Amino acid sequence: MDILCRIIWGEALIPVTPVAEPADFDQKVRVPGTAFLRTTPTPNGPQWKRKDYWRRALGDLFGAYGGICAYCASWTKRATKTSTPQDSSIDHFVPKSAVPTQAYEWDNFRLCRSRLNMRKDSNRDVLDPFSLAPGWFTLDFRTFFLVPKTNLHAFDRKRVKDTIDRLQLNDDNDYVNERIGAIREYCLGKATFAQLFNHYPFIAAEMRAQNFDTTFLPRMRVFFAAHP
Repeated sequence: MDILCRIIWGEALIPVTPVAEPADFDQKVRVPGTAFLRTTPTPNGPQWKRKDYWRRALGDLFGAYGGICAYCASWTKRATKTSTPQDSSIDHFVPKSAVPTQAYEWDNFRLCRSRLNMRKDSNRDVLDPFSLAPGWFTLDFRTFFLVPKTNLHAFDRKRVKDTIDRLQLNDDNDYVNERIGAIREYCLGKATFAQLFNHYPFIAAEMRAQNFDTTFLPRMRVFFAAHP
């Protein structure tokens, strides 16, 4: 396990195709939210907490995006009454503190693992998965770090790096272990490619793009079999 702990499995954003808002979203979220903002145009923290109508859309958001976190491209269980940092949550891509009128807008919601939501907070240096171009984030299977695409312009490479750093996508040991487990299951034949794709679509996409089964699988199968 000491060797495994030194392997860093990056996780990553992938482009996310926006899904249209549910038919009842307006009445359920936008209407009461807009009414609140008319009386309180610049809410403080406690006021937001009392009027968190966006939470009513979590189930719809979870279903619309198949439980996949927009920022780590990993399946994340739906939050319960006793939520944990690993549960799903609603992130306001444009922070509600910066633009209150976006607090109750479906298009501003991103399904997000709670821990990443807390790290992003009101910072504006995280790339938007809704407008991200394919391939900006890649997985280096030699080091298992998440890295910017090599041919990106320097400005865009910095944006990718800033996103990785802000969300700690290469540093969080919980995510490291989660990724190790997912790759181990595939390499040892305990999970199919389809199953991996359903829960970890970025890793699966990188496997396909980098011809993983030919280039990496034989060596990694031996490694994981020797380190159960």
